Amino acid sequence: MKQVFLLPNGFKWVGWVLLITSLVVGVWGATLDFDYASSALLKPLQLQGTLIVNYVVIGLWLGVIFVGCSREKVEDEMISRIRLNALLLAFYLQALFIMVATLVCNSLDYLDIMTYNLVTYPVIFVVAYRWMLWRALKMESDEE
Repeated sequence: MKQVFLLPNGFKWVGWVLLITSLVVGVWGATLDFDYASSALLKPLQLQGTLIVNYVVIGLWLGVIFVGCSREKVEDEMISRIRLNALLLAFYLQALFIMVATLVCNSLDYLDIMTYNLVTYPVIFVVAYRWMLWRALKMESDEE
């Protein structure tokens, strides 16, 4: 069997912390059209807005890598196949999203959508992977 380069299982909880905090801060800033630099909440911390945006993007991607590419407690061919299928599904949905956005949006709206598009692919992958894994493990336990 080929060697698959996966991270140890312990990286998974660090990935969840990074992923969830990055998503919360990112969605908070995006939905409220939030200016991180002038926030009264963040001013005492003396954080610059670009630093927080960098944390959101890098934290999200590192979180996804740690969650999606960490070994499961029992790693077998079924889990490898589920991981690959989730990656493929995320790729298809991302491609569809880009095509629709290209046809529908123009000018700066398109730039905003492509910025959000930067983070949708890894989120789709993690959601699809965890859902497919949950379904497969549930069907396996139902058979026993």
